[in-house]
Amino acid sequence: MTGFLKKRKLRKQLKEYLHAARHARHMREDVATPKDLEALREAEAVVLEIRNTGKGDVVKAVERLSAAANRVYPSSNTSGLRENIEVIIVALSAAMAIRAFFFQPFKIPTGSMQPTLNGITTEMQHEGTFTDHQPIKFVKWLLTGASYKEFRVKKSGAIRGNFYGDRDKIVLDIGGVPHKFPSYMREELFRMRDNGEFKPSYKEGEIIAGARVIAGDHILVNKMKYNFMHPERGDISVFDTKGIKHGQVRADTFYIKRMVGLSGEKIQIQNGRIVADGQIINEPPMFEKIATDPAYHGGHENALGSLLASEASFIQLADDEYLMCGDNTAPGMSLDGRFFGGVQRENFQGPAFFVYWPFRTHWGMVR
Repeated sequence: MTGFLKKRKLRKQLKEYLHAARHARHMREDVATPKDLEALREAEAVVLEIRNTGKGDVVKAVERLSAAANRVYPSSNTSGLRENIEVIIVALSAAMAIRAFFFQPFKIPTGSMQPTLNGITTEMQHEGTFTDHQPIKFVKWLLTGASYKEFRVKKSGAIRGNFYGDRDKIVLDIGGVPHKFPSYMREELFRMRDNGEFKPSYKEGEIIAGARVIAGDHILVNKMKYNFMHPERGDISVFDTKGIKHGQVRADTFYIKRMVGLSGEKIQIQNGRIVADGQIINEPPMFEKIATDPAYHGGHENALGSLLASEASFIQLADDEYLMCGDNTAPGMSLDGRFFGGVQRENFQGPAFFVYWPFRTHWGMVR
């Protein structure tokens, strides 16, 4: 058991080193020499091999990686600043250790867990008020996560065609120029379209849409728990998307969903409820709430095009594989395990346990 934990910690630590090296490369790849960039890539490959296999001289590999990264992205280390920099490095090392092994912050970007946890949301607001100017604007944002944003026309002209875009953005053609809106403005823009609030044409600089944008919940994840305990049904957990094969799932990012299926189970959705090995799941109580509270839009959805498109469909989970679904599975709300299947245990970061910001209704322990 001790050996397993050491290997797991080593993998996580090396992942942090690799992340820092890649950041350095991405920040300076347009100005660094090809020779230095190639040396950094080679050093990354050595550390990655050790992380994957557990074999090799870790200290030597990390020193090589650090030196290569410093050549690509040199640090300012003059004698007058050396002492302060060393203090900062120690503090950052401690913070990285806590982040790597104990607690890690994440933010909720989308609405797949609403109303349990909020992603970025908007409220209609056509123009700013006195509280939307500094310094009050900053104080309001700091306390509530809310700020007024407005979107202006880049070039005079008429709206051409309809919306297009993807999960990250919505694009509207005005005067022959694409105007990009973040995905959280989707409902507001569609409401304006359906209510006929768009004008036939706009002048450059004119406000086309405004909204009060509220930051998604920022949470802390317990990275230690799954080292000592099995994941439990009902956990709201963060997991790495590596290894998930689905065209709309981004590689090397993190999702947060609720654990609805445990390893080895046969999972179905029937009448808006999760069914495991033929038994309707109503424990923990949150599953009953999702199925009966109108705020959750009728429970879990048999989504067209998913692996659970009908009540007869099922997902058979392998050993050490878990099914993760959003709490809000209304159409288009959650790209989850219904579409991409189970998640390997090794890809879990841990369960969310505390909303630390913004200071709104969800602040406190995650339930």
